[in-house]
Amino acid sequence: MTFVNKPMKKLILLLAVTIALGANAQDMTAPVTTVLITNVPKTTFETINLTTDTVLIKGSTVIGTLDSQITYPVEIRAERVSNPSTSNNVYAVSLHTKFGEKLTQVDFIDYDELDTVIRAVQYISQANSTVTPMDNFETVVRTRCGLSIAKVGRGNRVIIAMTPGYVNAARNLMASFVLDDLGRYLTAAKAKIDSVIASGQ
Repeated sequence: MTFVNKPMKKLILLLAVTIALGANAQDMTAPVTTVLITNVPKTTFETINLTTDTVLIKGSTVIGTLDSQITYPVEIRAERVSNPSTSNNVYAVSLHTKFGEKLTQVDFIDYDELDTVIRAVQYISQANSTVTPMDNFETVVRTRCGLSIAKVGRGNRVIIAMTPGYVNAARNLMASFVLDDLGRYLTAAKAKIDSVIASGQ
């Protein structure tokens, strides 16, 4: 049995009351915000990449890097993950956005999304104010992982941005020719994947 003397009891009671009052005051002065963070994979590639209790074989080829007239450099890779126990090969294109020396965000575009994304990037690249009769325009494509690529026109000002697929990600602003380069890299990455599939390796 543990005995607590009277001064100690008073101190414990005082601390408990102070914490309770502080919590109530906080509740009254600020709204309660709930943030739900999950690590649920959004793409087929990520799902297979997280398979447990088996050996996975991973391979990638660097296709190119966007590093001129873009806020943050982006490396584009063609990727494959294989499960030898099931002979299952899954392909994707990954975009590695480097926000600093220690922070790189990776977004995966599943192989079955690639054609749509490539066509969308080509369309967005050519888009201008004539796409809508309204004063301002926006053309955007969003991938399964949450990555978005957009061109926004407000009067005479046009902004092209790629935003990684995580909460509060910074927009990666780029020049028009960089968007064209992205389209070429995505096309080259798909061609690489297609050649590997055709080879039967």
